[in-house]
Amino acid sequence: MERYKEAVAQCLVAPLGEPVEHVMSMLRLPPEPEMGDYAFPCFTLAKTWKQAPQQIASQLAEEVVVQMPIASVQAQGPYLNFTLADDVLSQEVIEGILAAEDDYGCGDEGRGHTVVIDYSAPNIAKELLFHHIRSTMIGHALIRILRARGYTVVSDNHLGDWGTPFGLLIAAYERFGWDGEAGVEDIVQLNALYVRASAEAKTDPAFAQEGRQWFQRLEAGDPDARERWRWFVEVSLAEFQKVYDLLGVSFDHMLGESDYEPYLDDTVKLLEEKHVLSESDGALVVDLEAYDMPPFLVKKQDGTTLYGTRDLSTALYRRREWQFDTCLYVVDMGQSLHFKQLFKSLELAGQEWVSGCHHIPFGLVLQKDPETGKWTKGSTRRGNASLLKTVLEDAIAMARQKIAESNPDLPNPDDVARQVGVGAVVFNDLRHRRVRDVKFDREAILNPYGETGPYMQYAHARCASVLAMARLTPGEGVDYTLLREPEERALVRKLAAYPSVVAEAAREWEPSIIAQHLLDLAADFNRYWARGNKDHRLRILRRDEPASTAARVSLTAALRVVLRNGLHLLGVPTPDAM
Repeated sequence: MERYKEAVAQCLVAPLGEPVEHVMSMLRLPPEPEMGDYAFPCFTLAKTWKQAPQQIASQLAEEVVVQMPIASVQAQGPYLNFTLADDVLSQEVIEGILAAEDDYGCGDEGRGHTVVIDYSAPNIAKELLFHHIRSTMIGHALIRILRARGYTVVSDNHLGDWGTPFGLLIAAYERFGWDGEAGVEDIVQLNALYVRASAEAKTDPAFAQEGRQWFQRLEAGDPDARERWRWFVEVSLAEFQKVYDLLGVSFDHMLGESDYEPYLDDTVKLLEEKHVLSESDGALVVDLEAYDMPPFLVKKQDGTTLYGTRDLSTALYRRREWQFDTCLYVVDMGQSLHFKQLFKSLELAGQEWVSGCHHIPFGLVLQKDPETGKWTKGSTRRGNASLLKTVLEDAIAMARQKIAESNPDLPNPDDVARQVGVGAVVFNDLRHRRVRDVKFDREAILNPYGETGPYMQYAHARCASVLAMARLTPGEGVDYTLLREPEERALVRKLAAYPSVVAEAAREWEPSIIAQHLLDLAADFNRYWARGNKDHRLRILRRDEPASTAARVSLTAALRVVLRNGLHLLGVPTPDAM
């Protein structure tokens, strides 16, 4: 709608004596559709014009000269309201969508700008827990959104594959052994060993010391330590890939913390040369007291590094190798202090480009505890966390059951069940503002009548069904003046706004902006459909009215394109039948 907004602003440039950009920034959306498409508030002129806002609005209504695509201008209290011409808007929007197809919603404001996105980032030796859905799918959506707006995006799954926990894991492997006849997947036994190692380290100081020594050996390149560690990584990556395949997620790079080991000494040397390191109780730290932050630990007393050291090396590597303009870290808000420390340490080390580094925080994913009824986050160390793979498989199984009950003759039911089940989990995550906690309820997310993935997919499938029955070529020989129902007018305007919505989501790094717009579109379409069921004159397909049918089929085709494009950006599949 930016082009139409600019057309409205141009009408006010002469009477206001202001540049078009300034006028555009002052325009507002009226609270009710019948008031118009844009409103200019006259409050800001009252002091300089020495008139009441209502008088200014009336005066401007007489002075403003409108031309297409603006149909009318009207003073309403202290506002000057502009209404666009329905037929011109409908034709331009619908034909533009049908011509652009998959490219509708794309832009080029990101051209020449490189963005690195750090996301998912699971820890090796642990199964992907359900809370990994947040970082994984927020990051995946941001990649698609930014690429749609012309940015060059480098995606990196920053694996947690280094550190003292792996020393503990090796110590546990050595002490407790491995049951090759256990009859369970290696990742299950590995995860159990991880839980046992964490618990043992808390109660047995000698075991904790063994773990620290094994990590020292691992950093020193000890062959035995490296061999066990590599096996842990291989087992974990194989399991991760199964889940990523279900989600339809892939990465340009999967570089773990261990990949930056060769650069750690150079990183410490850089900090020393920039005089930002100091010694504290035998450890090396960046003193951040002047910035109201605790010290940033770079090397422990025993000489081993921490994930902070590796994060410093990672940032330096990414800038050196990928020359990013922006680097986004899609990590839960519990790590906010860490990233403030990281970015400040890089700034103190003279890395001016760190101003382009941003933490993209998000809230927790919560599940109801069946015993207490409380919404909680699970934990691997406590052994009470749901697995992401299990949640996805359960959602798919439930979707398959619902399909068998409601549409037993559906072709490819297993494929559709996968799309619906996975789509339900993903959309539930992304429809919320990312900083909010997300409550997960298996039954609720599969409800086709709420703000859910299946609700969106049903809207898309309904559009596909209408188009299949119509057997018309959308956009051919259409009289757009026939699209005059309130729902039709609302749909056209929301379709026109879609590219601006995608652009806003890219600017704000907020996928939920798209999800909420799509929900509004689907709600308008379902109201439109419901009215048609009650009044045959409002039905999309009417044999007795080929002209209105052609117009409404074209509108439906445009809606289908936008629903498909928007859900694709969110990583939600769009089956044509359900």
